[in-house]
Amino acid sequence: MAEWEERGRALLQQGTDAWESGNRERAEEVFNQVLEEFPERPEGYNKVGVVMAETGRLSEAEQYFLRALTQDRQHAPALTNLGNIYLERGETEQAIQHYMLALQSDPEYPPAHRNLAVAYRRQGKYSSFVSSFKKSQKLDDRRARQQFRDRRLGQARAGHSGPRLTIPPFVWWIFIGIGVVLILTVVHR
Repeated sequence: MAEWEERGRALLQQGTDAWESGNRERAEEVFNQVLEEFPERPEGYNKVGVVMAETGRLSEAEQYFLRALTQDRQHAPALTNLGNIYLERGETEQAIQHYMLALQSDPEYPPAHRNLAVAYRRQGKYSSFVSSFKKSQKLDDRRARQQFRDRRLGQARAGHSGPRLTIPPFVWWIFIGIGVVLILTVVHR
């Protein structure tokens, strides 16, 4: 377990950083390395599945998400991503079932709430859409604040003290409004 906490999580972060910087090949290479070194963990399968899904290989992605779930039946990211595959295929009810399973596993997993909102929107269940979307925003805000605090705490421990960044509440509401408009625009295509 200690090896996973150090080496495995470091590899996942390397792959994620590569993916976010646009280096898809490197990301896939690192995520496959996670699979090789930690085949008993669901995280590597899930990440390779994400790469497959985002490059249009949905059937392959589905197999990786299912494999992640054989390692951990309640792995919220894999359940959510499997729901995304079903939503992409137009199987909204099956997608909702998977988002709900993810939320049973981790009630505070923002992507499951956000994607559940999209599924409800597609069904025309607007009050459920709004409720799920607001929950995802609240959880995202909470996580962002916690990450900010953690970074500041890390800087304070390292002897760095910089100016405190505060964002007024009305700015957050503007971001939320833009997010809702973007989701509604994407869903209406």
